[in-house]
Amino acid sequence: MGRSDTGSLAKGDKYLKIAVVAPVWVRVPPEQYGGIEVVVNLTVGELVRQGKDVTLFATGDAITDAKLRWIYPKAVGFSSGSASFPETHVAWAYSQADEFDVIHDHAGSAGIAMARLVDKPVVTTLHNNYFVPENPVFFEQNKDNQFYTPISDAQKREIPGLNFTRTVYNAIDLAKYPFSDKKEDFLLSLGNLWEVKGHDTAIKVAKQLGMKLIIAGKLDPKGEEFFNAKVKPEIDGEQIVFEGQISQERKLELFSKAKAFLFPIRWEEPFGLVMIEAMVCGTPVIAFRHGSVPEVIVDGKTGFIVDNAEEMAEAVKKVDTISPKACREHVEREFCPERMAECYWEVYAEVLEKSAR
Repeated sequence: MGRSDTGSLAKGDKYLKIAVVAPVWVRVPPEQYGGIEVVVNLTVGELVRQGKDVTLFATGDAITDAKLRWIYPKAVGFSSGSASFPETHVAWAYSQADEFDVIHDHAGSAGIAMARLVDKPVVTTLHNNYFVPENPVFFEQNKDNQFYTPISDAQKREIPGLNFTRTVYNAIDLAKYPFSDKKEDFLLSLGNLWEVKGHDTAIKVAKQLGMKLIIAGKLDPKGEEFFNAKVKPEIDGEQIVFEGQISQERKLELFSKAKAFLFPIRWEEPFGLVMIEAMVCGTPVIAFRHGSVPEVIVDGKTGFIVDNAEEMAEAVKKVDTISPKACREHVEREFCPERMAECYWEVYAEVLEKSAR
């Protein structure tokens, strides 16, 4: 179809051809951890379900209803350590750009660099902020065809100067998250054991209230100093319990049973998937006012937005006023795959219109 016909895209033009480029480190969908791959899988799956023409560039072990193209038969794994894997994968995918109307890239900096060499509109979802400000390739771009989709309005504010589209929030597979309105008397703090995640603040709150706190998350070299200084000395196995990196099954169990999920972050979180994971299980979230938090939590209805440990402790005392059902319904309405896919379809229409000018 010609680019002058973009007015019908938002209504669902099935003839638009979309190429979605995934990373190659982890399978789509991921067998265990893989946040980007979850988003890719849900977006592609929902677009195909809606009858759209989607080709997924991933690894050969991907499980998808989209058309699949690959050069690596299996996910290469993070331990491979070779930058040539994503670069080769992305270059091969972009060599076929002429077959598509829009390229939707999730592969990071390799895809951003390659996008400058093709004429078709390229939409890059910014899954994190880690490498953006220091990387000039983001800003030395061909703005006629290169666009960035933020995962929150907060992320957009943190990276001024990019050629942004509308914000598209991440989604989760609702069916995989159990709901419970029966809560136990413990608090939950979950995430990598980094200082910016604020587990030490969660400990302070739990101790102030005399409540049990369960901490779970991956400990890697980046967080060892913080963990040894601020978290480990407080662990007693009774009031302050540390479970380390846990299985998906255990994570869902904790999300379902916790009285509240504490999220005392110290950085401008671009999205914070754990917040919607907690809420969809019926668990209120009490979080510091950073990054995407005010966009994800409905203050007073699905949790509380606070500014310090003292306010967090006071919010825990009011957590019984939050309806677990309201938490679930909020996620079902705002962070479902259908909504995410529809928003991306609108982004495709937006970039086609802009690149035709």
